[in-house]
Amino acid sequence: MTDPQNIITIPGAIRNAIIDKVIFSPEGLTIRRSFSFGRKTFIPGNSIAAFRFGLVPLKFSRFTIGNQYFIEIRDFNCEIFRITLNTYNSTHRRQYYGIWAGLLQSLWDHYLSNQLSYYTELYNIRQFFELAGVTFHSDGITWDNSQSIPWNKITVKSYQNYFIVYHTDHPELCKYCLFSLQWNAVILQSLLKDIIEVNKRVPKSSV
Repeated sequence: MTDPQNIITIPGAIRNAIIDKVIFSPEGLTIRRSFSFGRKTFIPGNSIAAFRFGLVPLKFSRFTIGNQYFIEIRDFNCEIFRITLNTYNSTHRRQYYGIWAGLLQSLWDHYLSNQLSYYTELYNIRQFFELAGVTFHSDGITWDNSQSIPWNKITVKSYQNYFIVYHTDHPELCKYCLFSLQWNAVILQSLLKDIIEVNKRVPKSSV
């Protein structure tokens, strides 16, 4: 039996909303869609490889008529599942934003926080790996063949739709990471922030 707290319902006040209900369970994620004769999509939790999310304007001709909040989930077979919430003008904008944020939090709590733990362990053993376009080496990070940034020289500045990672002493050495574009950018952001906090507690002579 599914715990009611793991069910997020999307109200049908806007009748072209494509989703009625999203159900989170230990086994996986179920998306039940409107106007599809009971059709539902099930994504096994252990098949979820990455996600990204964002906000894009809805346009008609040259005019913006609303916003679309979206979440994209990619499995290990590179199949992409998209959840969208459309708001027109100011109708239900605050309500749909809250639902969108709740979906993201539930997705993180049920399936993606374990990925952060996995990458944290790789960092702890100084294992080589790549995450959201950033490559982790034994002594620091790089991207796009850039100069390496040592662990104790990483700085992150966060904004609503993206974050910037850069060299503390050379801010021109920087990378912009958009949550709507880079897969698992928010996992990278969390990992880098944890690394920064760890290095704040390490004596300089030990770094």
